Amino acid sequence: MTRLKTSDICQIKSDLEQYNQALLSKTGRGLLGIACHAHGKDESQMQALIADFTILVVPVTAGEGIISVVIETVAAILGFLGFNARVSEQPDTCGVALAFESKAAALMMADDHRFVGINLNNRLVADNSQATGRVFAAALDLMARGIKGKQVLVLGCGPVGESAAMTLLSFGARVALCDIDIPRARLLKQRLLASCQGNKAVKEDIFIEEGLDFSPYSFILEATPCAETISDKLIGDHLFIAAPGVPVGVSTWGCRRLKERFLHDKLELGVADMAISLLS
Repeated sequence: MTRLKTSDICQIKSDLEQYNQALLSKTGRGLLGIACHAHGKDESQMQALIADFTILVVPVTAGEGIISVVIETVAAILGFLGFNARVSEQPDTCGVALAFESKAAALMMADDHRFVGINLNNRLVADNSQATGRVFAAALDLMARGIKGKQVLVLGCGPVGESAAMTLLSFGARVALCDIDIPRARLLKQRLLASCQGNKAVKEDIFIEEGLDFSPYSFILEATPCAETISDKLIGDHLFIAAPGVPVGVSTWGCRRLKERFLHDKLELGVADMAISLLS
């Protein structure tokens, strides 16, 4: 899991409304709407349930310790979505106990290895890596005005890329997998095929892209931990990119060139998806 720095997210709380408007412009849905789309949920029905769903964000001191602004930002995102969310006054075990004692519906917490949400009633665990891949794939589907039948390049075959690929397949996309570690891409293809055994058509929709020429692709989900993986010379009017990777895999110039056809954030969409996962 990428460990975020204060500089990565210090503006998120103050920019949530502006970011939400940008999402509406690019996808036709706001932060909540995209997360609901990722889960196939009706936004208005979710809104009716959100206010009564309490989430306690628990600080964790293990490993490299607490980054206060991250904890506060997670709570702010949840509050923006309409959840009854607050930061626990106590960290670690005390914070977990407090979540149960205060009868919270769920908690969220992160250490150096995982960022998870846990529904305290049904034991469902929402993992941020899975949530991030899923919700960015859903955002790309909205940006494309429907990704069904279209070919999508998934760059990076780690947990985020895997979740994104699975979601894209569920939306009917044809998925090309690409990773600097080609055996990793091949293993991911095997897992995807195994998980879709009941759907023989999916076998024809998964490919391995071993080259570095991404020009044939109009839709890219960039899920690598590397900067500027997509060359500026590949940025054209045909290209749509959803980029959950940190650092972002597109140059500053490329982001400006793509404008409404580029989507990236470091925390907002993943947290929104986790929350809807816990609620639904």
